[in-house]
Amino acid sequence: MRNGLSDHGAGVTRREAINLLGAGAGLGLLAPFTAGVSASPAQGLFTSAQQLALPEGAIIRTVLEDVPPDALANGATLIHEHVVSMGYTTPPTPPDQPGRAPLGGDSQETLNVIVDELQAAARDGVACLVDGGFQGRRLAAEFDQLRTIAMQSSVHLVMAWGYMPNRYPGGVAERSEDDIAGELASDARAQRWGAFGEIGTAFEGINANERKVLRGLSKAHLATGLPIFTHTDHKGCPQCALDQLDLFEAAGVNPRSLCIGHMLDPTPEQDPGWQTRKTIAQRGAFVGFDTVGHQSGRRNTTEAEKVEAVLAMLDAGYEDQLLLSSDIARAFDLKANWGNGFSMVLVQFVPKLRHAGVNDATIRKILVDNPRRFLAFVPKA
Repeated sequence: MRNGLSDHGAGVTRREAINLLGAGAGLGLLAPFTAGVSASPAQGLFTSAQQLALPEGAIIRTVLEDVPPDALANGATLIHEHVVSMGYTTPPTPPDQPGRAPLGGDSQETLNVIVDELQAAARDGVACLVDGGFQGRRLAAEFDQLRTIAMQSSVHLVMAWGYMPNRYPGGVAERSEDDIAGELASDARAQRWGAFGEIGTAFEGINANERKVLRGLSKAHLATGLPIFTHTDHKGCPQCALDQLDLFEAAGVNPRSLCIGHMLDPTPEQDPGWQTRKTIAQRGAFVGFDTVGHQSGRRNTTEAEKVEAVLAMLDAGYEDQLLLSSDIARAFDLKANWGNGFSMVLVQFVPKLRHAGVNDATIRKILVDNPRRFLAFVPKA
């Protein structure tokens, strides 16, 4: 075993495993290829989470209560999802196929479906989801929806929010960094945010307004302690990721409180040797591999290529810096339709990692320990 990779007892090499993944990328679970892989994707993963070394008083803030990080030790935490922030009004099927009617945004039917989806995800092994928002200012109604859903399900829900370049509230150009920081910190306290995110920058590079917003967000982070997860363009922009990290560090943000997101989108041609991902991890920030378990519709990266990216990071010794998530945002990804729902990371991707030789201890660290370290913070007055 080396860097989280198990020896293949049946003589299957890592490269052979990747080739099999490429051949069967559309076949769903790959458990039949590997002896010992259970039909339950979470079985054996969450029995012995690592004891974390965290600052005294560190908590994880959910919409219902502040919980000790150990409260999330019995399942996966996915730090970049969309539970209510997308509304799930997207038609769930291609137009030429029958299926459920589109869910009605914040209707009671939608909330009931989401509760059912979370209960199913909990049975698959999901302990906590972070609901990232980005469309204008976070609405109080979304906080109420998340609280209602959390009270009716067994999954912890963390609320997050951040500005996106094309979703800024009006008047950003005229506002100061301190004004933006004050609004974000105030809303974070009033609505019990557990993180800032997703916060994005444009593909063309950080412009003046984005720079001001990120600096304001950095000040809000320093005032609250809340961690930050980002959005980089789905076209793949390694330089955007490094620019974000540079700006946050210059503003005083500790990289350990930062996850640079969508880092599976750059192609090998855009990021030769995965060097950008390795640089981010080497500098102490988390690397967000947050579009796994499905085809995002915005980037045609195969699951085999995503597994290859994980293996490259493990080979480089960065298993402590990886965070997995799915960025679920479409109605047809729900279990109620034809998808794998909020547990697609576990149901669709984890068996592929196991098949490629990643051992359960490493998978558990990535799914349980790393997100707890990322989300845990000491609240500031």
